[in-house]
Amino acid sequence: GINYLVLRWFDELPKNLEEEKNYHGDIDMLAESSQLELLCKTLARFPGRIKVDLYSNSIRLGTDCKRIAYYPPLLGSELLASTMFYQGRFRCPQPRLHLYSLLYHCVYQKGLLCGLPSGTALPNHESYAHDLPAELQRLAQEAGEDLPQPLNLLNIHHWLQKKDWSMPYDLMGRWPKRNAWHEELLTYETKKLLDELQGLRQLLVFLLREDAKLCGADKQIVEKLGEKFHILETVQLDGEKQSRVMRQTRGGDWTKHKHSIIVPPVSAVICHDPNPSPISENLELAAAHTFVDNANVFYKHEIRKNLEKQFPQAINFMHGSDNDPESMAYIKAIYPENWQTKIAQWKQILQPSLQP
Repeated sequence: GINYLVLRWFDELPKNLEEEKNYHGDIDMLAESSQLELLCKTLARFPGRIKVDLYSNSIRLGTDCKRIAYYPPLLGSELLASTMFYQGRFRCPQPRLHLYSLLYHCVYQKGLLCGLPSGTALPNHESYAHDLPAELQRLAQEAGEDLPQPLNLLNIHHWLQKKDWSMPYDLMGRWPKRNAWHEELLTYETKKLLDELQGLRQLLVFLLREDAKLCGADKQIVEKLGEKFHILETVQLDGEKQSRVMRQTRGGDWTKHKHSIIVPPVSAVICHDPNPSPISENLELAAAHTFVDNANVFYKHEIRKNLEKQFPQAINFMHGSDNDPESMAYIKAIYPENWQTKIAQWKQILQPSLQP
């Protein structure tokens, strides 16, 4: 069968043609990327007046949000792998993931528009068409979860981080549908990550993808990085680390272009750039990558270009952080238990070069 689900508010959907006439809402659906054509053909057999917003677990055109997956691919795939039938009518998320995905929707996709207080000094005068606190409380009880109190956007963000269901930091600034809350959250997380770096700057984290290793390009990539940067550490990513890194980093969405095939990171190379270059040295790339503040970040593009002819079977080779707070977010994903120790070790190694 087709792997799909209706994301939310499915208790309000019409049960028959008579109810459909008086229904003025739409339907938010998530579907397996590889089955989109089949799903669309099936839906086309039953034309009606209700608008369907169709999303997939990848960045396939028309089911994304301005070239960004509606839910990060691993989260979208997790939703699709855990569905149930709603009153025997259609598929919906199981209670726990229904709760998580609705909270994600509130904090990262809607922001102030969901009507919940921000939890910061930012006021929220918006209203929402649904009784959101009541629905969240009902879902939490059904899923056996305790919601954060008071129920506000910042507390929900922290709660989702603990559940490993938050938006990756490097996606927060790129999310296209924005309001003042998105800027507030980005500023908050940026400050926290920079503080956690304890004065370290110009760290770059490169994540080598599985396709680079399979074609034998991984060793060349590490050698090239070593020619440009001071490599502090190289770490292999096992299954658990892979999953955590993919959930907590954007990684070009970790999917093969135009497909839903996950191409995981298999190793991480943590570097320090002793000679950062002004962004003005590459204005063309800088215009397309607004979060980059060191032109040497674009060295990964040069590495990719040089390897493409040699390894045409590879997809993208590598992904890398664009700035210091992104690097810190990646480091916390790679070393969740001992990132403070790593920062202290690297500070000691780099101490001579950090002197004014």
